[in-house]
Amino acid sequence: MTLHTINKTSALALCEPHLCPEDGIVLLEDGVYLALTLGKPAAAVRSDVEARGLTDRLPADIRLISYDDFVSLACEADKVCSWF
Repeated sequence: MTLHTINKTSALALCEPHLCPEDGIVLLEDGVYLALTLGKPAAAVRSDVEARGLTDRLPADIRLISYDDFVSLACEADKVCSWF
């Protein structure tokens, strides 16, 4: 499983062709804005979501995580690919 981290909204177009069904997605920094339109399950860093006032606007398939959770996900993944 590859963990894809996306920290800018423009990076999604680069990432999408490389996503496999078993891969994970973590949205962080300005990438959390993608949670509003992504249309697939993902995790978003809670502090980044809160800083942008998006907490009450997230769809049900977006899971809020801490940076500690993010580190755990990265350690569990076979590969981590950052898109920015």
